[in-house]
Amino acid sequence: MGAVRMLAQVKFPATLKKLIDGRYQIRSIGTVAGEVTVVADTRESAIARATDEIRYRIEWCPCSAVSDLFVELDLREAPPPRWGGSVF
Repeated sequence: MGAVRMLAQVKFPATLKKLIDGRYQIRSIGTVAGEVTVVADTRESAIARATDEIRYRIEWCPCSAVSDLFVELDLREAPPPRWGGSVF
């Protein structure tokens, strides 16, 4: 009987920032996935896009099928800038 290998959930540090134009940016750097930056219209959409991008980058091949539950973002909210926002 073959052994089933269970992979634990991996947390990827990321910063969530609301941009001056109202969109949301998530950046994750310094992980095996490399630098990941996504921008979306909603907070939830930005989280989903960042999670999907990280999952895509860490798949060893198209057949590896990294589970949806494998990637978890360890989000930190960026403090709002004093000057009212940033587009970067």
